[in-house]
Amino acid sequence: MENIFSIWTKEGLLCDKNGDGVIDGINVWIDLPDNLAPEGLIDFCARLGFETTALSFRFFEPCEQAVKLSFVYSETATDISMENDQLIIRYQSEQELSNLLKLLAAMDPEQMGKESDVIALRNGRLYADQTSISTIVYQSNHADAPEINSLSDLWSFSGMGKNNEASPAKLFHMNIDAEKSCLSAELLRELCYFTARSAMYSTEMVFPVTGNKEASLQLEVIEGDDLILELVKPNVLQLRGRKENITTAAYQLARAKHWSEGGVFGYWDQKHQLSQKKEPPLLFDMEWMDEREVDLAFDLLKREENLAGTDVEIFLSEPMEVRRRLEREWREIFPQVHSLTIRSAFKTGLHWLMEEMIPNMQAFKRIEINVREEAGEKGLELPIRWIQELYPADRLIEKEIGLKAGLVTYKLEGNLSHTYEVYGLNEQGEKRFIGSLDVPVSRLPYIDGKHDVYPVSSAVRIRKNGEAEEHLIQTDRERFYRFYVDKVLPKLRDAVSDYHPGQGHTRPLFDRIEMDVWMSEEEVKLQVDEERISALEALHEDLYFNTLDYFAYLGEKLEGKPFDAPGGVHPFMHVRVGEKPEARIRVYGWEDKQSENWVTTAISFNEAGDFSKAVLTNGTEENTLPIEAFEKPDRHLHPDVNEWLNNHPSHRVLYPDHSYRGHAIPIIECFLDTGEEYDSPLKMTLFKKTIFMEAGHHSNEVSSTPAILQLLERACERSDHLLKEMNMVLLPLANPDGYELMTKLTKEHPEWKHHAARYNAVGLEYSFVRFQETIFGEANIYPEVLRRWAPDIIVDDHGIPSHEWVQPFAGYNSPPRFPVSYFLPSAKIYGIGRLSTGAFRTRHEENLDAIVNEISQAISGTEIEKENSYWKQRFRKYGNEWLPEVFPIEEAPGIHFYRQPSVAPSYSTLGVSRYPEWIGAEIISEAADEVVYGDVLQSCVEAHIVFDLAILEVLQRARIDVNRQHVNGLSYERARPIQLL
Repeated sequence: MENIFSIWTKEGLLCDKNGDGVIDGINVWIDLPDNLAPEGLIDFCARLGFETTALSFRFFEPCEQAVKLSFVYSETATDISMENDQLIIRYQSEQELSNLLKLLAAMDPEQMGKESDVIALRNGRLYADQTSISTIVYQSNHADAPEINSLSDLWSFSGMGKNNEASPAKLFHMNIDAEKSCLSAELLRELCYFTARSAMYSTEMVFPVTGNKEASLQLEVIEGDDLILELVKPNVLQLRGRKENITTAAYQLARAKHWSEGGVFGYWDQKHQLSQKKEPPLLFDMEWMDEREVDLAFDLLKREENLAGTDVEIFLSEPMEVRRRLEREWREIFPQVHSLTIRSAFKTGLHWLMEEMIPNMQAFKRIEINVREEAGEKGLELPIRWIQELYPADRLIEKEIGLKAGLVTYKLEGNLSHTYEVYGLNEQGEKRFIGSLDVPVSRLPYIDGKHDVYPVSSAVRIRKNGEAEEHLIQTDRERFYRFYVDKVLPKLRDAVSDYHPGQGHTRPLFDRIEMDVWMSEEEVKLQVDEERISALEALHEDLYFNTLDYFAYLGEKLEGKPFDAPGGVHPFMHVRVGEKPEARIRVYGWEDKQSENWVTTAISFNEAGDFSKAVLTNGTEENTLPIEAFEKPDRHLHPDVNEWLNNHPSHRVLYPDHSYRGHAIPIIECFLDTGEEYDSPLKMTLFKKTIFMEAGHHSNEVSSTPAILQLLERACERSDHLLKEMNMVLLPLANPDGYELMTKLTKEHPEWKHHAARYNAVGLEYSFVRFQETIFGEANIYPEVLRRWAPDIIVDDHGIPSHEWVQPFAGYNSPPRFPVSYFLPSAKIYGIGRLSTGAFRTRHEENLDAIVNEISQAISGTEIEKENSYWKQRFRKYGNEWLPEVFPIEEAPGIHFYRQPSVAPSYSTLGVSRYPEWIGAEIISEAADEVVYGDVLQSCVEAHIVFDLAILEVLQRARIDVNRQHVNGLSYERARPIQLL
């Protein structure tokens, strides 16, 4: 170091250990004699900590290449000078030494351009030669200082103290006051370490750090009998003990780590919360059993007095092999009938085409299917409902007879005589009639009390002498669904009627409802894309979403707003061919306890100075808990995450919270290692761009978790300099409780969509309770990451169904609660861009444009682009060309990218909506991955990776400029939100 004015730079007492251009270490050995304890050294070390993004507690130890700071008594001067590349402080008294150190800590950064070998203290001011050196003075309290309302917040997940709201700025406004009687050089060193670490977590700093009774946070160190840290009142801490052992307590306090980092601090709170959770009580148990629709149809035929010469058409919800067997058996039992045909009562039109019409299509060059427009009175069904029921007939026809899917067309007609009419066109364009079908439907009220639905019904239709007589028979599914709606839901409504404020919104009305349903239904995977025929999957979706709707409408009725969090709805469907339908329903209650705000008021130490016990109070009672370390779980319940954690020890893995069911939730922090013991993520984001990527929020969207883990390796391979230029924070499985439920659901039906597993254990979309006091730890991860890192970009990888999504008892479409349809996949992958609504919207739009352009370029010419093109045509044919508002498309080259509110709603728990002034972009990817395996899963993983790598590419190109301010304190800041290019 050649110039004493450069002490607060890399040429002075600071260093860049990993070569990324950012200060990340302290390069000084403070050779403090045991007979000195100048409290101003606390200020000096606070400035050291403030200027770095990382540190270790070694600056009172000899280190190679470190600048040595020595102290020499002088009878004539108090100054600091450079001698043989070392700093020497001469002092006339300990008080003058303290004053010099305080003023050096507060030295105005604009002085750094000056040159001098000596800075002297004269009359309470600093001078270089005869020139006065200005220092930073702070005049008033700052409202945004972190708060310590509980001692467990002292070392929090976001550093020192805790703020309710995230921010890229954090103020260090602390006063350390140690009684002279206990202040030794040994204690002073520990207080310097404590203060340096505290200041490191901040982007703004206020001077002085000692002797400032106006500071927002006060730490008093005094003599006392018991070795204890006490929260005297909010933001006022008192460390007490005997002079001979108080240093050991200060040693522990300075080095303590938050439990999420493998330490002990605050874990007593977490463990206490986890211990309060109990198994929910059983509210009630109901059973249901009924006759088979097969038997009802047979009995109806037996009662028919004259079947001679009739054509009997029967619709049953049975697999094709059962229907064919029944045809043979019943023809023998009823030989008098002219013909007997048994058709499916689920996706009737598709079955009819595939089972009966295809042989008659082979001679034609084009197929035209005329479809009746749906117009049921008060019906929820879309006008194209009967086209939807044919999906994916054109591809199946192509597979069976080679006629290209594009040559199979649909025509929607309002007054068609039949549900379907099929025509073939020859080479000359001449149209020939092939066949027609009338589909029987039932009618029942939807649970909103305003609409009706018209599901396909079982039926016996008897034709004789040109006259048709139709007898509707409710399907097994419909009879159970009616029982569920008419009996179970009202009973459940009554059982939860004595609810407390907030239930149904931030807390559930009941814990969960479990259904086991056994029915004889068709379960067939089609040899087209990921499509399948599964009436029980459709019932599963109806039971789940229609239950949510039931309570949403109940909330509107009772409170004027929907109950969006009624409880978990877990339908387990079981195929049992040829057996009677039955079901069992178990409902578990929610014990809604009044929220207890436990505050840690004291931490005691044992005689050795180690943490011993924490004292908590909720205002009326006191609880003393042992202080123990958090032990990281041996394994993770997701096999991909578990394998990654075992094989990638180089990245830091932290556990900010536990899920409601008690699973520790890891995040992975990727930054260029410094080798230091303590790091400041907020400071690292100040100097380097940061991206936060979330996966597994909805656990049935299965590709995002493996994708985000593979992405990290791919990104680092792609760019050797990636972590020199940015930081990455990954949340690989945001919703472990949902994943746990999905593993149960997929044991029997591994390829269903399983939307019942998309929310948390009690059916809550937990993102709606972010930034609130909540018992659902999974909701805390996102806010905690924002507080800790203040990222520039947030990416949330999601998924959509990989195959048809229909709900016969909700209008034969995806749920009516959605403003747009998810009836079939619209893309292999598409994007959603969240936009703010205020002054920063233009910047967010520009950033989104940059991201979309980069993603379009990244997928250009790839298999992803081909698949997107394929699905766009499918989406157009089966939805968009008929109802563009319900099946919207917002195109960018090679990909759909949605910004419209109907697809990308904005709400206050989203980062870019909550913090538009500093978050630059928030992006969602949606891959067709509910639920897929093998090559299809890997193709979705690849789509996510390509999508996310493009975002990393944009962020890597972006420039940032960090500015230093020194008005009423010292601060670093950069222009936010970032501008992407």
